[in-house]
Amino acid sequence: MLPAQLDPARPESAPTGVRFSHRVTRDLVLLALLVVTGCSGERGGQAMGEPEAHAPEAHAPEAQIEAIQPAPEVDSDVRLAREAPPASAAVPPTIDRGARKSADPVFQSDSEPSMAFSSEMVPRSLSEPPPPPPMAARVAEPAPTDPIATGPFASLPAGASHDADRAFATVAVYYATDRQRDSLALSDYNVSGNRDALVLLGGSSIVFLALAGFGVLRRRPQAALGFSAFGVVSALAASAVLLSGTANIEKHGVTYSADRGTLVKGIAEVTVPDTHQRGMVERPSLLRFEIREDQREHVVLTSAIELSDSDFQRRLAETVALSPSQDLLVFIHGYNVDFQSAIRRTAQIAVDLPFEGVPVCYSWPSQGTLLGYTVDENNAAWTQTHLKQFLLDLAHQSGARSINVVAHSMGNRPTTGALVEIGWQQRQTDSQPSALFDRVVLAAPDVDADRFRRDLAPALTSVAEHVTLYASSDDQALIASKQVHGYPRAGESGDDIVVVPGVETIDVSGIDLSLLGHSYYGDAPSMLQDLYQLVRNRLPATQRPQLVPRPLGALTYWQLIGQPSGQHRFSAEPSPIDSPIK
Repeated sequence: MLPAQLDPARPESAPTGVRFSHRVTRDLVLLALLVVTGCSGERGGQAMGEPEAHAPEAHAPEAQIEAIQPAPEVDSDVRLAREAPPASAAVPPTIDRGARKSADPVFQSDSEPSMAFSSEMVPRSLSEPPPPPPMAARVAEPAPTDPIATGPFASLPAGASHDADRAFATVAVYYATDRQRDSLALSDYNVSGNRDALVLLGGSSIVFLALAGFGVLRRRPQAALGFSAFGVVSALAASAVLLSGTANIEKHGVTYSADRGTLVKGIAEVTVPDTHQRGMVERPSLLRFEIREDQREHVVLTSAIELSDSDFQRRLAETVALSPSQDLLVFIHGYNVDFQSAIRRTAQIAVDLPFEGVPVCYSWPSQGTLLGYTVDENNAAWTQTHLKQFLLDLAHQSGARSINVVAHSMGNRPTTGALVEIGWQQRQTDSQPSALFDRVVLAAPDVDADRFRRDLAPALTSVAEHVTLYASSDDQALIASKQVHGYPRAGESGDDIVVVPGVETIDVSGIDLSLLGHSYYGDAPSMLQDLYQLVRNRLPATQRPQLVPRPLGALTYWQLIGQPSGQHRFSAEPSPIDSPIK
């Protein structure tokens, strides 16, 4: 047998050191690209520049569905700033919450199904109108007056303003948090408003230089040279981030860490650019060679000011009085979300719905890292008492006629727990208490499905006028959570879908084609449209155009039919994606 060097049947191969260098270098570059991609956008959001995705055929209706055509852009000279009312408006009016049902047109019509759910199933023929027409007739283009079809700034939340000269809108977000205040002020976060870029580049530089030293010790000069080059480039990039970290946007106020603190309240301001795309939280991206925040291109948190309880109550009541319907939208984030990301996401959802009431964010001490899941679980349970008190304060002191609550992922644990406790306290003093909250939306709840059916759902229907659960079979985060906990989660669909009396379950499988499929609540345009119909128009599932009924035994859940996330963009000009879905 010939030696390997002389055997003509063997292909000539590269030296061992070169092969090692090429393999390791390739793997590290791919890993770095994946990490950079994950840090390029808002946590839980979708990175810009993704290719258009198409919904699986299994979730498409038999008939073609007309996509929503955006209306012409609003005149840039129109300003939407609201003037504050006189100081006398600080005292919130006394609201008879029991009168909301009689004043609501949804409840006045005998031909429409009742929004009050009972614990027993009522036959379809008695509780619902005749079966809906085919989807081709039901899913129609919205009327030109529908705000959802007129662009991102057709209407803005109460207290917001639009600066046409600077090409962005400023959204006021009221907040409460039990995080510990960060030692750095908000104005000190000058490195693109996001330390992830610096951490990534600095860490990559250290790793590459360490591998280069290892190559020298192993006498592999090619590997050492390649890693040295990558290390130097990473170090130069990190230096560029530091040098460009001078403050180019005026910021003021405080920010908060991932540690536990006391419950505090405040008001934040977030700028949203005129170029904003619906379902996106635009952030600087290294893949697009963006280092610094730009208010004309990115969603930017510019201030966060703590207020005393009395000042918070007064200013919130004043802003509520400015809104057309005098309502609130309270957002509770999930796992792996920091304070700034939570505030930006709240502003984005309020703008994208669009919601004309007051956006409110409750931020609990999530670690804001993928590896902080178990710590987040502990903190989600710990924050429940604070969240319950905050929700009660909003119900009794804000002067709002309706309070809508949207919780995502792990944030559903303290939210459902707090609402159940509030309902229990009400029943101790009133045998037939009125619902303190209007719409309660549970998006991708990371909650035990069996416990939700047995303990949570019956109690939630007594404290809220309407409860909606959004679930998906594409949610990889909840699939992983099921593996960790050993039991299905309430936010899963498929064989484990949760359908109980009194709760409208919406299966949104197929609309979020991102890596994890866990952020559809704020990313997918069709999901935002359904939320708009639910929260703003107060329509039940039987009257929302993109929902198709699916029977499950004696009960019914609903399938959301719409465009996958990342396919719809605001534009004054028609585009190929605005053609009917095939």
